Amino acid sequence: MIAREEWHSFVTDPARAGRHLSNIGKSVGHSSATPVEPSVLAEFLERLSNSDASVELIASIVDLTSSDYIDFCTRQLPPLLDSLANEKVGETAVVGPMLRGNTRWDLTAIGRTSGRLLPTQFVTRLPQRSFALPENALVRWLVDDLTRTVKLVESSIGSKALLPQLSIIREGCEEALRHQWFREVPPPRWLDSPMRLAAQRQRLPAYRLASVLATRRQRYSQKDRTSRWRHILELLAVNWLAPVSDDDLFELFALVMVLDLLEHELGLGAPTQYGLAAPGRDHIALFTAGAGSIRVYFDQSPVSVLGCKSYQLKILDAHDGVRGVGRRPDVMLVHDSPAGRRVIFVEVKKTADGSYISDSVYKALGYISDFRDLWGAETMNPKIVVLFPEGIAPRVQSSIGNQEVVLASAFDRTSLVSSLRASLGL
Repeated sequence: MIAREEWHSFVTDPARAGRHLSNIGKSVGHSSATPVEPSVLAEFLERLSNSDASVELIASIVDLTSSDYIDFCTRQLPPLLDSLANEKVGETAVVGPMLRGNTRWDLTAIGRTSGRLLPTQFVTRLPQRSFALPENALVRWLVDDLTRTVKLVESSIGSKALLPQLSIIREGCEEALRHQWFREVPPPRWLDSPMRLAAQRQRLPAYRLASVLATRRQRYSQKDRTSRWRHILELLAVNWLAPVSDDDLFELFALVMVLDLLEHELGLGAPTQYGLAAPGRDHIALFTAGAGSIRVYFDQSPVSVLGCKSYQLKILDAHDGVRGVGRRPDVMLVHDSPAGRRVIFVEVKKTADGSYISDSVYKALGYISDFRDLWGAETMNPKIVVLFPEGIAPRVQSSIGNQEVVLASAFDRTSLVSSLRASLGL
């Protein structure tokens, strides 16, 4: 637990926004931490590739994964629909031969005189129950907004990666839209003050919660970019998508550590571009390095992002009855410059077990063989750094450049910097 707290503390340091680079998918959950410094967060969001769309995506997911929306959709909304506010209104209708409702003899006489009505027909006003009330319109606006937002998130990250919290919200909204009474509530074009006021005055707590949530959702979808941006900054300063498992947190820690080393110890400065860790992504960070650039990839296969040949896949493709996918190192750094390309992997292993550590080295050697074309005839080393929580370090720092695989501990910045510098030629 101590190690997890240290990783968490490093990732959520207010001086960096790396917490928002966690993998967007089923392995994360809503969390809060010490606020990111406003200028740091603003710079991070401005440098996201496809900035506005990416910012809205992460803000939507962070907001919707909070417990308030799930509580509303699963516990508050169903009983509210069965007690939906309504009013009695009169609806003019033609009946007959039996009298019903409040007969309009004046209209009946006119109708019979004009020949539009038979002698056995009457114009009457029948009592009808109407659900077209402002408080119901607010609930309808919220349900429609949640449905639309979940759909947009799913189209961005894919159905397989859709967070379970968002699936629960979608199911609750779909169930509401099938409700007999709720279907009679006309969908409003916008959310206005009378709707909020009516919901706040309702005796049912669910209406008041709906008003709070609808107001919150409206803030993140305002047309005024300055106002929308301010509310998103307030949201993302404290709230984030935290990895659920210790293994995933350690991987995020390794990524943030690598970015920190590149920026400070290796003197590259802040990344010129970031990318969200969503399916179908490109690099997670881009640095300018002299006349070249360094791209950092997170949990991505060299086969898909670099077009590299995988000898493992080549062997599998030569056989029937078996298939596979390109292996994905936890972190991959690619330095492209006029002198050529240099690549290094950082593999993360949350273990202190000696046999597993040994197996990790063997797996690293497998990476080198599988993706041998990445390095070609180059003798640059190390090719892979395997990162462990603690207790492991090179015996002699000067020998790092002679090893294809280097083992290091999480906070051993010296060994990590030496490895990155030697491998990337910095």
